[in-house]
Amino acid sequence: MPIGVSVSSPPHPGFGTRVRDRRDGRIGTIAGQLVEHDSESGRLLRRRVFVRPLGGGLEWEAGPKDLEAA
Repeated sequence: MPIGVSVSSPPHPGFGTRVRDRRDGRIGTIAGQLVEHDSESGRLLRRRVFVRPLGGGLEWEAGPKDLEAA
């Protein structure tokens, strides 16, 4: 049976916080998040954080564990 996925984009508690991406050192501010849950069990499947570069530009996605305070 296929897994149903529920996707939401609740406000991130750290919205606007300056962060550093541990993977490549980029610095930006948290712009939002995308959260995916199994629609039957409610189990968290994935959480992605969107980071906006300082000074503007294209946002990038990172996992919560990829980010640290900058």
